[in-house]
Amino acid sequence: MKPEHDRVGTRVARGRAMLSTRSLAVFASLLAFASTAAAQTPPAKEPPPLWDVQIGASFVGTSGNSDTSSTGADFQMHGRWPVWQIESGASAIRTSSNNIKTAERYLAGIRGKRKLTPIVGLSAGEKVERDKFSGIDFRSILDGGLSWALVRLPAWTLDGVTALAWSHERPVVGETANDAVGVLQLLSRIPLGPGADSTQRFTAYPNFSRSSAYRTEAEVTAQAALNGRLALKAGYLVRYAHQPIPGFKTTDNTLTASVVVRWKAATPAPAP
Repeated sequence: MKPEHDRVGTRVARGRAMLSTRSLAVFASLLAFASTAAAQTPPAKEPPPLWDVQIGASFVGTSGNSDTSSTGADFQMHGRWPVWQIESGASAIRTSSNNIKTAERYLAGIRGKRKLTPIVGLSAGEKVERDKFSGIDFRSILDGGLSWALVRLPAWTLDGVTALAWSHERPVVGETANDAVGVLQLLSRIPLGPGADSTQRFTAYPNFSRSSAYRTEAEVTAQAALNGRLALKAGYLVRYAHQPIPGFKTTDNTLTASVVVRWKAATPAPAP
């Protein structure tokens, strides 16, 4: 009989293949829709609201010759004040085939920023994760450092974070690890039109306790408004662990597509 983590790995590969096939077409369609909107209407410069919240949800299910299901949910919140800014988010993904779970992941994070100058600020954040199909029973990263407003143009913004962090990791097999790590992040946003935009994020986690255990994440999202409240959102996330949990692969890829409900304050955020 195969070891448990081998059976889990087989189910993960099968589930991710099905999820990618379903989501890829939606992702491509959304990008085409957003690009069309950008070509028809130039991006309008509109100040961000004082706060905004959005909740996304998705479901795909089949029955008959195949019995599969895929559910996803995500949450985002931003608060913008003259000195402080807060951003938080959470996501959950679950897929199954013939009543057997093939993927299950939970992510949540919050970050606070305090401006020191128009470019430099203080930053502190906490991120938690649970993904047994990637070998992680629980992971927590607490960081503190500097935020950077690197580019501020109507057609492009770029922000950065450099921080020192403490990582607590409890794998599904093996011993718990507590490491000193770093957080190096770039976050780019490109407006594609009045109701559409794209974000690109790259985050590196160098490990100062175990240099070979560094990790990276790369994510691209596209969102296009259907009306003042609803939007379509698609995302592609790649996570790489140079030293994964024994028995698991180094790279995880996730495609998501969802319908988003949005709320925002009528008051614009204070000018920096």
